[in-house]
Amino acid sequence: MDKLEKWNLIKADLQMAYQLLPTNVKQSDFGYRECDFLEYIQNNELRLAMEELDGVIEDNQPPSSEFWQHLVNAAQLMGSPKEQGYRLYLSVT
Repeated sequence: MDKLEKWNLIKADLQMAYQLLPTNVKQSDFGYRECDFLEYIQNNELRLAMEELDGVIEDNQPPSSEFWQHLVNAAQLMGSPKEQGYRLYLSVT
């Protein structure tokens, strides 16, 4: 798989996770901010976009297991150490 294919798969997983967030999700400077996520994803700052999404747990109920599965997939493709934490969240949802 080349770099462009990998980026497209990561971006797709992040966008699918984003779509799973409830419309009334609380936003904060220390958690999740939709405008920041959208800016990161638009500029292909995929690691930052992923970290912005995981911030949703700071001020909200834990997202669905499907949400965490998308973050696991993205982290795995990136080779991110965050994959392990996302797998933990996945196992308890």
